[in-house]
Amino acid sequence: MYDFYLGTSEDIKKDEARFLLAIKRMMPRWVNSIADSEFIALTKLLETQGKRANDTGRKFIAIETGVGASTLAFIFYSMKYDGLCFSWDFNGEKGSIVRTISTETIGNYFKKHIDNYWKHIAYNSLSPYLGLPILKEMVDHIDLFFHDSEHTWKTVKGELDAVMPMLADGAVIAIDDANQDFVHTNLAYVNTFRRKYGLKLIDPLADNKTEPYYIKIEKMLKSYWEEVQHLHDLYKENYLSDPYFSYYNAEFDIKASLGTERTENLDHRFDSWQVNKRKKGD
Repeated sequence: MYDFYLGTSEDIKKDEARFLLAIKRMMPRWVNSIADSEFIALTKLLETQGKRANDTGRKFIAIETGVGASTLAFIFYSMKYDGLCFSWDFNGEKGSIVRTISTETIGNYFKKHIDNYWKHIAYNSLSPYLGLPILKEMVDHIDLFFHDSEHTWKTVKGELDAVMPMLADGAVIAIDDANQDFVHTNLAYVNTFRRKYGLKLIDPLADNKTEPYYIKIEKMLKSYWEEVQHLHDLYKENYLSDPYFSYYNAEFDIKASLGTERTENLDHRFDSWQVNKRKKGD
């Protein structure tokens, strides 16, 4: 049960982020993998982009790869601005629990049916047949894209390549774990599970280290757009005092020692950009 009493409609309207954060904190850990400060930063981006789309007279379209706490925010602002959001994640069970939570909380608040505002595609985001490329069959633009699937440059770049032609002028691109630097294999993730199974750890792989993604993404965006603004988001203002990190401190310390969390450049764990004026020919 997730339909706790979290205030009147008027209370929620006055502080939507507080309402969403309260729901997030009720989620099981396995579907709650982003920090509170990152979640709040994402809500502000979705709010801004949703309002911007409405003001320009177009339908608000938001895309994410990876279902979890972030999906609550995508669903909320899609309902608020009569938009549509899509989430890619292989794990159908994550989609089901997020659907339940959202129906009992966000759906009840707006008195709207989730199926009209959220589509979960339980498949590979890079599939040409059921991945991000199918968006061109369903919508004609994208206002916001958030990457939180496999954290390798191969996947990040593949997803950006898929959505780049559909990004509207003024669209926002956001990324989780932007401080990672794996090229083709997230070796930290692989070795975490190999250790659990008592297997020998894999040594560093050839050609598997690159610049942090936040550097490579900005370069990539500038090759397509005349104007690329690196946004100063609320995550950077609040991550040092984020209770999420202290609450899960034992897990975070272990993940940091294994490399699945990067303690260096932690201010770039989440990054976002706004793009304008697509270059001719792109």
